[in-house]
Amino acid sequence: MNNANLKLVSIIVPCYNQGECLAETLDSILKQTYQNWECIIINDGSTDNSKQVALEYCNKDIRIHYYNQENQGLPMARNNGIHHSHGEYILPLDADDTICPEYVELAVAVH
Repeated sequence: MNNANLKLVSIIVPCYNQGECLAETLDSILKQTYQNWECIIINDGSTDNSKQVALEYCNKDIRIHYYNQENQGLPMARNNGIHHSHGEYILPLDADDTICPEYVELAVAVH
């Protein structure tokens, strides 16, 4: 797939103490068949290993970005992620969810 003509999709992943499942979520993003995406992880003041997991994935792929904020709740974390995004499309994805490899490609095709 040629990324030059593809719209950028911003995948917003707010997380709060979800280090145990964050890796599985990020793995599902890395497996996407649609490659023109960015992932914005917003750590909402976690006290577990969420930061370490997120930074590990930032080192794996330059399309993954990490931001930290004091705990303000899911809506504020999601809005902060959107604020940092650059995509034409926004895909909110909870840190304990996964998506199939074709999810983003199929969603963009519907538009």
